[in-house]
Amino acid sequence: MRKINRVTIKDVATLANTSVATVSYVLNNSQTRYITPAMRKTVEDAARDLGYVKSMVASGLKGKKMGVISFLTPQFDNHFFMEIFFAIERIANRKGYTLTVCNTFDDPVHERIAIERMSRLWVDACLVIPTHKGAENSAYLRAHKIPVVSIERPLTGTDDKYDFISSDNFGAAYDMTEYLIKNGHTRIAIAYWESLITNLGERLEGYRQALKDYGIGFDESLVKRTTLVNRTEDSTQGEGYRLTQEILQDPTVTAVFYSQYVLAEGGIKYMRQHKIQIPGDMSVGVLGGPKWVEMSEVKFAHIMQPGALIGEKAAEIIFAKLEGESPGFVQEKIPCTLYPGDSVRDLTNNG
Repeated sequence: MRKINRVTIKDVATLANTSVATVSYVLNNSQTRYITPAMRKTVEDAARDLGYVKSMVASGLKGKKMGVISFLTPQFDNHFFMEIFFAIERIANRKGYTLTVCNTFDDPVHERIAIERMSRLWVDACLVIPTHKGAENSAYLRAHKIPVVSIERPLTGTDDKYDFISSDNFGAAYDMTEYLIKNGHTRIAIAYWESLITNLGERLEGYRQALKDYGIGFDESLVKRTTLVNRTEDSTQGEGYRLTQEILQDPTVTAVFYSQYVLAEGGIKYMRQHKIQIPGDMSVGVLGGPKWVEMSEVKFAHIMQPGALIGEKAAEIIFAKLEGESPGFVQEKIPCTLYPGDSVRDLTNNG
């Protein structure tokens, strides 16, 4: 591999016919020593002519901020996670920071490697949507006081205090289940991704609580689970397809609540292939807000997670810490929004 010869501060000093110290004063805009306007211009011209780029690593070694924060996501194909990323990026750009992004593929090993690499690059802070070993993998960052915000998923398995911003998964599932109940549905199946990441369990608890509050007995047979670990969009859709096939074997079911939107994609595919009309034959509610929920011929009832707001809140926490303005740890769950659609049949009027 051909070695890249980078222009150094010494090269600039040689061309400007001055000392390295003088070049450093000029390029760092130091006011502790007088430099004549002529010499300042000579140094600046030499740096420009040589294409000199200041080393951020060298600045980091001197205790200065690198101007770089990192974002770790488990899934590039998840529109909700990308909405969070874009919100953070907008704020980072406004603050003059570069935001790097890594895909961990929901794999703890990839996550650990990514965090180690970010640490070696002296990033100023890290925002992470963690795997189920996120607490263990991010321990180094927290131990060395590198600001970390956990987004959407908690750092399971640590007693340490940490910053955490999430959507209200319990409330989201409760609201959708309640919406189905208010439309006369009492036999509501849930397609559920059972994960080592605990906040997904809040969705099942929200579903159960809504049933309880409306006097409807919980039926375990209506909970159809997938236990995917390293998911991809295709594999999750496949599980949604399979779970829907199982659900529709029970003729008493009148509504399906998909607690993860990619499961819904597979489930709706199954229904369309088997000529099951939505909502005539089966009502459908979706947790998540991909564009297709409002762009298909059926406008699906769905719960929209506040991705942009979560990203903004996470960025606010990070920059408050970087600027020395953070009073302590923040843990907040942000409410989701229910959007009724025409995918739910109203049974209250025998409709």
